[in-house]
Amino acid sequence: MTSWVDITTVNQSSTYNYTKPAEQKNSLGKDDFLRILVTQLANQDPGNPLQDKDFIAQMATFSSLEQMMNLNKAFEKFANLQIHQYSSSIGKIITWMPDDSTTPVSGEVIGVTVQDGKYFYLVGEEKIAIEKVTEIRQKSEEISNKE
Repeated sequence: MTSWVDITTVNQSSTYNYTKPAEQKNSLGKDDFLRILVTQLANQDPGNPLQDKDFIAQMATFSSLEQMMNLNKAFEKFANLQIHQYSSSIGKIITWMPDDSTTPVSGEVIGVTVQDGKYFYLVGEEKIAIEKVTEIRQKSEEISNKE
């Protein structure tokens, strides 16, 4: 008795059609580095094994890589926290000193933007650098220096 399968009746939407293409990586991560290290240890020449100092150097490199990745994650969290902090000023009145004037100007913050790593408040059509702001107050207060 044979157990042949007629391939013309096999469902064309098999699981093979749902495989994802391999993702292209531009850099190695800590998992990749660890995989390389384990492969290197598993395939080393028994007559000339990896020296202790080489192994320690590779483990130190692995540890440094892991710490740098953790530091990058911390910086990303900090940047997100920073924009959140600045966004709390939306709807408030800020006062700043324009470059070409000795008179302070005030206006309502309608948004926050980041350009080249610097944060700016959006007031009307203007971008005001965060460091130029001299005062932030609730909108309910009267604007005394508005032009």
